[in-house]
Amino acid sequence: MIHYVDNFLPQDQFEALKNRVDSRFGTGRGNDLQPNTDEPCRVTWHDSSGDWEEALNFFGHECRPAIEKMIVSLEQDMGAKDLKNWSVWFQYIISSMTLPAHKDANLRKSSEEHTYTAIIYTSDWQPGWGGEFIVGEPIWNPEVSAKAIGLKNLTHTIDPIPNRMLIWSRDEWHAVQKVTHPDANFVRGFFATGWSSVDDFTSFKGDAR
Repeated sequence: MIHYVDNFLPQDQFEALKNRVDSRFGTGRGNDLQPNTDEPCRVTWHDSSGDWEEALNFFGHECRPAIEKMIVSLEQDMGAKDLKNWSVWFQYIISSMTLPAHKDANLRKSSEEHTYTAIIYTSDWQPGWGGEFIVGEPIWNPEVSAKAIGLKNLTHTIDPIPNRMLIWSRDEWHAVQKVTHPDANFVRGFFATGWSSVDDFTSFKGDAR
C-alpha cells in the first residue's frame, strides 16, 4: 500500500522540522557521502517499546507534530493498529546518488505487510532535480538470483516535494531515482519513521519469485 499527503504540516511546524533535519547532516553513520553511489547517510534511533517520545530526546521536539500526525495517518489511512515498535531517522543523499530497487526489512516482530515506513520530504525540489520515489516489480539479476537490478511495470512515481508525507508498507518494492540537482554539493534530506503493528513474524520468508 502507498499513501501520500501534500502540505502535511502547517508551515511553521514544517520549517522547524526542516531546520532540525538540516542541522543534523554530517553527524551520523556514512556522513562521507560519495557521488554516484547508493549509500545514504542516516542518523537513527529505534526501540521495541511503543514510547516513541524517547526519540524526541535525541532528535528534538520539533519532530513531535510530525510523528503525532503520522500515527493518525497510519491508523486511519493504512489500517495500522496497536503500533508497538518504532524507528526514527534522518536520511541524506547528495546529487548524483540513488537508492537501488529494494524492499525495506520487516521491523522486529511484524511481517513486511504489517510494517510501515513514513517519511516527510524536507528539501527543496523542482522538476528535473530527480530523486523521485518509484514503485514496481523487481527485475532480477540473472547472475545473482537474490539481487534486484531495477524495477519494471511501475505503479507509482512520486516527486519528493517538500512537506509531502509518504507512507508505504514494507512489502512494496521501491527505489529512488538519481538526484540530478545542478549543484554537486546539494543534499537531499527527509524525516523518516518506521512502525510495526502486528506480532506475526515467526520465521524468515524469502521473496516470492
